[in-house]
Amino acid sequence: MKKTVFVGIDISKATFDATLYQPATNKRVHRQFDNKPSGFRQLLTWIKQQADLNECVVCLEATGLYHYRLCYFLSYQQIAYAIESPYQIKHSMGIIRGKSDKADATLIAEYAARHTDKLRLTQLPSSKILELKLLLTHRNRLIKQKNRFSVSASELIQVKELVDVSFILGSLQQQLKIVKEQLKKVNQALKALLQVPELDRQAQLLCSVPGVGLQIAAHMIAYSEGFTKFTTWRKFACYMGSAPFPHQSGSSLAGRNRTCRIANRKLKGLMSMGAVNMLKRDTEYRKYYRRKLKEGKHHMVILNTIRNKLLSRMFAVIRRNSPYIALQR
Repeated sequence: MKKTVFVGIDISKATFDATLYQPATNKRVHRQFDNKPSGFRQLLTWIKQQADLNECVVCLEATGLYHYRLCYFLSYQQIAYAIESPYQIKHSMGIIRGKSDKADATLIAEYAARHTDKLRLTQLPSSKILELKLLLTHRNRLIKQKNRFSVSASELIQVKELVDVSFILGSLQQQLKIVKEQLKKVNQALKALLQVPELDRQAQLLCSVPGVGLQIAAHMIAYSEGFTKFTTWRKFACYMGSAPFPHQSGSSLAGRNRTCRIANRKLKGLMSMGAVNMLKRDTEYRKYYRRKLKEGKHHMVILNTIRNKLLSRMFAVIRRNSPYIALQR
């Protein structure tokens, strides 16, 4: 990517700070804008006053939902931009003292300039995939609420003979009932969304893989952005947290390969459930599991291998655009 001007943006709910950085002249210009369409237009005018748009790349952190409107505006204006992980930016810039929105915007601009050869221009997912991701987030939030209410109610039952907790129990049970009803509606909406033409084919292909259900398929489509964000299953395994890495240094440290804690733990947990469910049935996975146990492999090592097997098969059926067919042995 041959760019000479870098715009770092630190975005929040109401405003965003932008720093335009030109490494050749060491020029840094800062300005704050409102996080709304009028602010986006002001940003565009401000950049044009400082540099040629064709020489610019905008870099910003992934910050929940606050950056989506700006990114769609940049896409519409055909301005190159890259969304980077806050963790990646923070741990690549050395020791940092102090913090402010202006300093963060400058930091992001300098990061983009230093790593211009590694920046990957971003394309936002389609509206349906974004809707799917938001629906899954809402579903996970409801599940947490349901579990919290259930635990609170079960704890109160232990003391109901000592203290009058009838009102609290009734309130918790009422809220639990509402959450369960909402969760049922969300599951119906999720199933309907996966039947739209854009998502239906991929959902059917993924569900053809043994061990993959509707929830795993939905999360895979959402977080791989329709299998466009990751080119191979190994890269997705790294993102998910199931890719093993060496853990050794010289002669003093010689540990076993282990997975990294920087991971999508929700998706990793779902894949673990899929792997465990396959071990409960008479499948090739259970035979593989028993064989590796006899060889002395640890339970979690085998389970992680099965997770990766499921992952590789999901990527394979999408790549071939044909359902999974088990080999006859």
